[in-house]
Amino acid sequence: MDGKMNNLISVVVTCYNHEKYIEQCLRSIFNQTYRNIELIVLDDGSTDSSTQIIQEVLKDSPFETTFETHENLGVVNNRNLGLELIRGDYLLFVDSDNYLDADYVEQLYSKLMETNADIVYCDLFNPEKEEFYLKSREFDLTAFLNASFIDNCSLIRRSIIGNTRYDEKLNRKKLEDYDFLLNLIINNGAKAVYQPSTKLNYRVFETGSISGRDSVRYHYEIYLDILEKYLDKLPHEVYKAVCDNLMVLEERLDSLLKHHDEVTDYVNRLKKERDQIEQRKGAQSKRLKGAHKEIELIRGSLSYRLGNALITPIKTAGVIAKNPKAIKNYLRALKVKVIQLRRRMTPLKVRQLRRLRNSQRSALSHNGKKALVYVIFESEARLQEYKLRFLQALAPLVDDVIVVVNGQLHDDDINTLETYGRVLTRDNKGYDTAAFREGIFAFGKDKLKDYDQLLLVNDTNIGPMRDLSQVFQEMADKKLDFWGISFGEEQEDVTKENPYGYIPKHLQSYFLVIEKLMLNDDDFYEYWTHLTDTDSRDKAIGRHETRFTKHFADLGYRFDAVVQEYEDSAMYIHPLKMLKAGSPLVKYTALKNYDEDQFLWQGLDRDSEVPDLLDFVAEKTDYPVSILEDIVNKFKVVPRDQYILLIDGVENIIPQCTRYRVLNKAEQLRKHGFAVKVVNLSDFQLSMAQNASHIIIYRSPISPELLRLCHLAKEYGKPVFFDIDDLVFDTVYTDQLSYTQGLNSVEKGNYDAGVRNYGYMLENCDGAITSTNQLQEELKKYQSKVLLNRNLASDELISISSQFIKDYSQVSDIVKIGYFSGSISHNENFELIKPAIKQLLTKYSNVQLHIVGILDIPKDMKLFENQIVTHDYVDWDKLPALISEVDINLAPLVDSIFNRAKSEIKWIEAALVKVPTVASKIGAFSDVVIDGETGLLATDDQWFDKLEALVLSSDLRQKLAELAYREVLGNCTLSKKDEMVTYFEQN
Repeated sequence: MDGKMNNLISVVVTCYNHEKYIEQCLRSIFNQTYRNIELIVLDDGSTDSSTQIIQEVLKDSPFETTFETHENLGVVNNRNLGLELIRGDYLLFVDSDNYLDADYVEQLYSKLMETNADIVYCDLFNPEKEEFYLKSREFDLTAFLNASFIDNCSLIRRSIIGNTRYDEKLNRKKLEDYDFLLNLIINNGAKAVYQPSTKLNYRVFETGSISGRDSVRYHYEIYLDILEKYLDKLPHEVYKAVCDNLMVLEERLDSLLKHHDEVTDYVNRLKKERDQIEQRKGAQSKRLKGAHKEIELIRGSLSYRLGNALITPIKTAGVIAKNPKAIKNYLRALKVKVIQLRRRMTPLKVRQLRRLRNSQRSALSHNGKKALVYVIFESEARLQEYKLRFLQALAPLVDDVIVVVNGQLHDDDINTLETYGRVLTRDNKGYDTAAFREGIFAFGKDKLKDYDQLLLVNDTNIGPMRDLSQVFQEMADKKLDFWGISFGEEQEDVTKENPYGYIPKHLQSYFLVIEKLMLNDDDFYEYWTHLTDTDSRDKAIGRHETRFTKHFADLGYRFDAVVQEYEDSAMYIHPLKMLKAGSPLVKYTALKNYDEDQFLWQGLDRDSEVPDLLDFVAEKTDYPVSILEDIVNKFKVVPRDQYILLIDGVENIIPQCTRYRVLNKAEQLRKHGFAVKVVNLSDFQLSMAQNASHIIIYRSPISPELLRLCHLAKEYGKPVFFDIDDLVFDTVYTDQLSYTQGLNSVEKGNYDAGVRNYGYMLENCDGAITSTNQLQEELKKYQSKVLLNRNLASDELISISSQFIKDYSQVSDIVKIGYFSGSISHNENFELIKPAIKQLLTKYSNVQLHIVGILDIPKDMKLFENQIVTHDYVDWDKLPALISEVDINLAPLVDSIFNRAKSEIKWIEAALVKVPTVASKIGAFSDVVIDGETGLLATDDQWFDKLEALVLSSDLRQKLAELAYREVLGNCTLSKKDEMVTYFEQN
């Protein structure tokens, strides 16, 4: 060995559950030609036999060796522990699933000495496939920001590391090594050098998944968070790296998607041709296989080509979506991050305007005069004390006051306010934004330009808790153009009103101070002139509160807040923390969060600061704590009207489902005196359930939010019911469907996952509500309390149907039989009656079959195409018109436990337009339909006879239809008091 190779190198092996590979890894280190090595082996709580193997193998170690085993700390903490233990001049991390060639350390060390490098890295070789997994490159910072090409198993000079450690925020995440290396290179000035003449034997484990922690999106999110750390130091390089990634992905994706669509169309065309031309079946099959192979090649190519562009941990670089179109979701997420990074970059024009404002500001002369617009909205009979106290504290600081009252106020209170200044009263429209606008215009531009400051303050502030003059002096020292007490966080634009397309970080508008430079600018008055419509909360927030700060900052004006803390809605969730940080006030609504329960109903796990806040105010301030205590007590005793909350998991995607199981239920409950609130699952927030007496969740899969709701509701004695109208909560039922039996393994897995999620939701509720007797019996195997609430006719359906009631005085030789298919699972039910239908169509040329909805028409029905009429699937409110056009309504069900649970809704819909139904003699039809009176019930071998009787007799059709019509109006409307209504009345 070269005499120069006498520096101690610390080799740190980190291991977790690598019993198959750890011995090879360790022995490859034992065999290194470089011999001045300190070996440190850290077992991170392995649960396999790794620990025992390490202990046995280390008996053969030729080096000074340290072995530690501990509870699972995660890779970041494990590596940081290694950094604390090393004594060498150089460091080499080795993952226990990799192994080294004999001269690996020597080659890296020689390159480091030769080039005076701080980091030396090499290529990655996949020993299983005997090919290079990653051919690295000469170091270039821009390229490294674009894509990671340095593995953690690189030789690093210890002195360049210093006190730098792995970021604990990345523990149990990804890209921790990439971040560590970037930190050394960008912040510590490390020189990285490529050693092309050696390689790391690097095992690659492909998960084949794009979900959760292995997803491309997950890696991108972490990658972008890491780059954001270095944005201030390298703004243009970081931004360019992210944009380059995005452009590469978009260009490749567009090409691949186009190719994918072309091949998919080709496959579909081949399938169609195969069905039409039997004699060419062999040739078509060959071409079809070739097309499928081409698709797979595309997909494989996609993984390979995108892999080079994606910044993912090297071991998961090949994990890409099998479906190229799915990657659009990841691109959208990436674009969001790019936009966020771009927002932090200051445009040249803004920088120029800032310099202009600086010179204008220094040329100003001041007279010290201040004006105040104080906005009040009072919901109580008299003006609350805390509002008046805050005005009293502001008044000595200003020279002129206008109080704007939104709405009504007692005359005595108006008189009191007039002792402070002019009082304007207005209709309560436009929120405080419109009131501020009115106050500004009441002062007038010319007058305001004579002031040094304009205060815009509303009445939601309790205080002051410290000397306001001191606050004003602190902010004056900063030489700002406008300022406030606190910031609001950057977030997505939930208002859909913000002109920037997102909500920027902004000064909250309850307390704003406008300084002289802005008061002298006509743009300030133009802003308020054009701010005319803030009549909704979203408009007030989106068009003003979250816009104002950025609008004037982009004009070069300087701003800041008294308190820099703002994350987690600090003024409302952390009022004590904000007081201690310097806020002179407490927000009124912060006191609503007087205990942890109030947070729980907002979906937040927070400790309430209000009890400690009251103590702090009492002990550390001169403010009367009794005022705050009174407000808290008001929140505690405020009357809250209870209601039944209905959560719609279908969200009208299947309109019939939402109509019959959600909207009809709400209407039925209201008819019986209950208050009801309906919300889509995607819009649901826990706070909506806080005042609910009962909660009904319709056909929603389990989710963390709903699980939290169930637990909270149970704690507060609010019964939660799962409403389900099909046996789709256990695969023991759905496996019986011919539809599911025809799915491939992936499709079946996805379908079953949805079914199980319904089952988990059912399991976590207190009971169930369902639509048929059979469903009720089956659900009782899963829940002890199951309430029957049949599908009923709503007033709206009855009204619509009344416009299309069949006119039996109109005689026609054509007899139309209608089959109204509701879902793809209905194919098997049509097969049940197909022989009878074929027999009828053959025997009676005047019979037509009308098919509405989702149904694969069998090939052997092609002979009757002149007697078959098809219609597209329509929503529930369009069905009456179509049903009334037929003479006989079909409701066949294959006799299975799944179908015996189906409801009688097809019979109800037909009855309301006086069309008779022939239904299978099972389940709800047997329970509700009286055979020969309100319809006909058929066993599997009776369909032809039952249908023929109706085909041949218009009188029979009319008789059955009339009786069914009367039965539905008498017993199947929302006025019916059923088990569900009775239960809610009694509980």
